[in-house]
Amino acid sequence: MILLLALLFLWVGVCNLLRRHRRFGQISSMDPVRDALPLAKITLYVEFPLLSKKALEFALFKTFAIPSISKLLAATHQFSPAAVNKRYDDTDILLQEMILNHVDSSRGSVALRRLNFIHGRYNISNQDFLYTLSTFILEPKRFASKFGYREWTEKETMANFVVWRDIGTRMGIRDIPDTVEGVEMFSQQYEAQKMVYSDSNREVGDATLDLLLSTVPACLRPVGRRIVYCLFEDRLLDAMGYPRQPYWLIWMVEVVLLLCVGSFVKWFLPPRPRRWSTERISVNEGAEEKEGEKAVHKLRYSEYKPESYRNGYRIDKVGSGKPGELGVAFGGDLSCPFFPSSSNPKKQKIR
Repeated sequence: MILLLALLFLWVGVCNLLRRHRRFGQISSMDPVRDALPLAKITLYVEFPLLSKKALEFALFKTFAIPSISKLLAATHQFSPAAVNKRYDDTDILLQEMILNHVDSSRGSVALRRLNFIHGRYNISNQDFLYTLSTFILEPKRFASKFGYREWTEKETMANFVVWRDIGTRMGIRDIPDTVEGVEMFSQQYEAQKMVYSDSNREVGDATLDLLLSTVPACLRPVGRRIVYCLFEDRLLDAMGYPRQPYWLIWMVEVVLLLCVGSFVKWFLPPRPRRWSTERISVNEGAEEKEGEKAVHKLRYSEYKPESYRNGYRIDKVGSGKPGELGVAFGGDLSCPFFPSSSNPKKQKIR
């Protein structure tokens, strides 16, 4: 028994030592602006893969609580499981292409122009675009602070901000704040003014929630819904028309998530190797990269069933609208310019 306890304490010590080495060695040595892209990749897909994924899903869900956004989605009348699944896949693929390959790379630029073409068919205000961008900047950090094994460092926060601000610049979004604090202030003011109940909010939210809980056994989905509600702020619940949950249930859900996701990872798991990164798309595939816009890329894994892109995807055909049509990439100086050598993941030696 004493030997087992000694081995356990030794294991915990080794795990913490390795995590400190990554945090205070590899991450602290990177510049949050010059190295924004590789640093954001480490944070989102290696250090906090599960929380980052759920945070970005939650970020999209928050935009559905804005009537001017939800009404556009509701007008499509595409709420079947397959349609909602495809919309999720479309969004996930285009965003990951821009994050993992850089918005000015060959693949990232095609994804950006495809996204701009899709959005260009609708009358979307700059404020709605800016709010959506703000959720991608803020929610991953908030989830890590609340449920992760540690908070993000200042460099990780800045790198994530720089990556999304550059994407917003190429999307033509105006008046992006210069700091994370400025983004947070805008987000709070926007939600106070615009996040109100609408039937379209509930319609789009229900369809998306059904997708997110599709992997949960049917008998447990009502419980799953209540757990999800516990993660929503009161303003979001009211705007979606969902019931507020008792404080004891909210406390229990948050404690269980913190213990299972944060504390367990912190004390008993070593840092995730780079090769175990949870990137859903394959990056810079050599021969396929040379084929440009017509290259067919394979998903590394499928999140929901049925699979929308079982046989792979062409970036310029992802999403709604005429396949192959692309919009424009807006001009403007980027904080983290694109250099071909820096977009190659093999250059980033993370163990």
